Amino acid sequence: MKLAVYVHIPFCKNKCIYCDFYSVVSEDFEEYFSCLFKEIELYERVLQESEIETVYFGGGTPSIVSPFFPEKVIDFLEKKSHRFSPSEITVEVNPESIDREKLRSYKAMGVNRISLGVQACDDVVLKKIGRLYNEKTLREKARLILKEFENVNFDFILGLPCETNETLKKNLRFIEEFTPQHVSLYFLEVDENTLLHNLLKKGLVTLPEAEEVERRHDMFVEFLKFKSFVRYEISNFAKPGNESKHNLFYWRNRDYLGLGPSAGGHLGRFRYTNVSDLFAYTRMVKEGTFPYDYKHENTEKEEALETLFMGLRLKEGVELRRVEKLMSLVKKLRKRYSCYVKMKDGRIFLSEAGMDLSKKIFEDLIEWYREAGK
Repeated sequence: MKLAVYVHIPFCKNKCIYCDFYSVVSEDFEEYFSCLFKEIELYERVLQESEIETVYFGGGTPSIVSPFFPEKVIDFLEKKSHRFSPSEITVEVNPESIDREKLRSYKAMGVNRISLGVQACDDVVLKKIGRLYNEKTLREKARLILKEFENVNFDFILGLPCETNETLKKNLRFIEEFTPQHVSLYFLEVDENTLLHNLLKKGLVTLPEAEEVERRHDMFVEFLKFKSFVRYEISNFAKPGNESKHNLFYWRNRDYLGLGPSAGGHLGRFRYTNVSDLFAYTRMVKEGTFPYDYKHENTEKEEALETLFMGLRLKEGVELRRVEKLMSLVKKLRKRYSCYVKMKDGRIFLSEAGMDLSKKIFEDLIEWYREAGK
């Protein structure tokens, strides 16, 4: 079995006001990683039958822990798996917690891809959202990373507080100057469990108008196309050959193992999400229990729906044979959104304009599926 492995490192120096990923402000790294090894052992049978193709360290802020810890995870996965031959090992890093020594340690352990959390290249925006670096530091660390690694992603978020047209220009100049191989471009989403949500309710923070954010997004996308980036997924752009191999496992609905609190996995038709609580996670794995918050064995139709839903995010789309259980839904989707949903060579996919309308298309897809099941 081909397998991707995601390792959640839930530690941060502070919590950004918009972040809804599970993280804690703590430095109790040793106990956490000892528990992580226990969780890996719970999947010994799966790993003994698997060939690990990608490993991804996300968070949180993986770069605040010593490289010693991810190196031990890599060694342990290699020991436990049938075959360990990852073509891609990624580490997420933040500018304030990365240096040349860490980067070289990553490279020595086999890491070949770095994902840098940029978010915005504007000091006012960065300070407002709680990031721990300024534009000067960001530029210094981007230069350092690109000197050490050939495959680098920059993460951006549009719609942040204090964002202006000048912010957009700074973002584009930053890409033009440093030229990564991959760019992820997300819209800000305000989760109820974030500080940002509370600040907005109290009127202490405002967000840019939606129309302005859409316009900036269109300009960003056009700029990336002009710079020879291919929009291979709704929010992801890459120079040809530099697509995220790990994330393609998700979008193609292939098998992946999620380790650590809040991590999710997909094995065959079995899908799970771990508890989003470090204390509960630690207790459960010490007891030899899978730390699941949610688990479910998909039916064939549920699996087909996930395959369709995730695959339509990709430029390549989905093979129709993988969603044949939902052909009535596919035909309805094609009829309702004929200008945006295309079929060719046995695949269904969204046009470029369809990608921009994807939120509405996906909402309808889920609603129609539920109606058909009643």
